[in-house]
Amino acid sequence: MERAGLTILANIGRLMIAGAAVAAWLAILGTWLPSLDVLASFLPFFAVALAVGLIIARRRVRWTLPLAAIGIVPMAMAATPEIVRTIPAAPTGARELRVLTHNVWVDNASPAATGAAIARADADVVLLQETARARDALVAATAQRFPYRTACPRGGCGLTILSRWPIRASGYFLKDARGKRFGPPLLWAEIAVPGGAPVTVATLHYPRPFPGSRQVAARAALAAALARVDRGGLVIGGDMNLTPWSAGMRAQDAALAPLTRMTRAVWSWPRPLPFLPIDQLYAGPAWGLVRVDRLAATGSDHFPILVTLGRR
Repeated sequence: MERAGLTILANIGRLMIAGAAVAAWLAILGTWLPSLDVLASFLPFFAVALAVGLIIARRRVRWTLPLAAIGIVPMAMAATPEIVRTIPAAPTGARELRVLTHNVWVDNASPAATGAAIARADADVVLLQETARARDALVAATAQRFPYRTACPRGGCGLTILSRWPIRASGYFLKDARGKRFGPPLLWAEIAVPGGAPVTVATLHYPRPFPGSRQVAARAALAAALARVDRGGLVIGGDMNLTPWSAGMRAQDAALAPLTRMTRAVWSWPRPLPFLPIDQLYAGPAWGLVRVDRLAATGSDHFPILVTLGRR
């Protein structure tokens, strides 16, 4: 009876390992089939399932270990680029810029408290997403710390930028030398930094990665638009609905060069137990990284991310 029970348990473990392996390989196919790339977001879960399966089936190793090895390969393929990629460090004593990015959540029930938390974060510039309903309360709660903010366009105010320093110009689209709009809708602002060159920052919010074609189009539009502007000192962040081990994120990292993604697997969603690092921040070659901090939860379902940059 005991032997039969161990056999059943081992088979359950093997099924968990096999399921995790199949799901991981399907996620890898997201490089060619965007509709499968959403599976890559859950690779950490597949890794946990594989580990648990190994523990359960540890006494029946004949087929268990080879099966686990088959599953580990795609997980390593997806995770390794994030682990080994280089993020330039800021030189010692560099002039710092503290940028907070936060999706405040359209269903936020306590926007004033969220605004108070943002004001306490000691940031210089704040990039906000999903502010359509909460903007007035957020502005009121942060006005003392951030007296400058972007205006709302006619179409709504789902994105907002707050600043300690004057905003010289802003808009929901990039503009060419003739003032003609181009690229995807994203909110940008030129910040007049005291004692230094103006800094252009931008915030955006990607659609969810299913269906995959929508996000592919959004990423392509962003890359094409940014290719037409000076990216040396640009800082751009937001809720990108992309995890670092997805093919979409790797493609975007390459397409946005020379911008560097300064966030490395910062677990930001959902509250209270975040398991997806989907809030990202990029900066141009004029910047190096000092540190990245995930701040305490607010009234949002996302955690705020504070990125401290230093002029290179």
